[in-house]
Amino acid sequence: MARFTATRAMRRGAMGLGLLLGAACAPTSAAAAAMAAITTVAPVEDDATEDGVKAAAESALVRAVRGAQAMGLDEVMLKSIRMVPGTGVVVEILATDSELSLEESATKPAPPAPSGAPRI
Repeated sequence: MARFTATRAMRRGAMGLGLLLGAACAPTSAAAAAMAAITTVAPVEDDATEDGVKAAAESALVRAVRGAQAMGLDEVMLKSIRMVPGTGVVVEILATDSELSLEESATKPAPPAPSGAPRI
């Protein structure tokens, strides 16, 4: 029984050493960039006047950027900003910890127009 226990302990030690060496010798790659898509909504105060919409848009954008900074993401790209009746101003940003390349910042192409819509 003692021999069996010693063999098991040696096997565990060898396995641990192998894992440690494998992790230390494994090829390393560039660290992946952290990225987050952040959406914020700000209600439009009073009525939907131009000044009210601008104030809501600024509030939503500031909150989105603060959220990105809180996550340690310093590079921000504005994806969209729109007024949604009954909801408020919706702001979408893409935040990352490194500058976005053209390939990363490209968005999906616009969906095809309905069949009855004129083509440009």
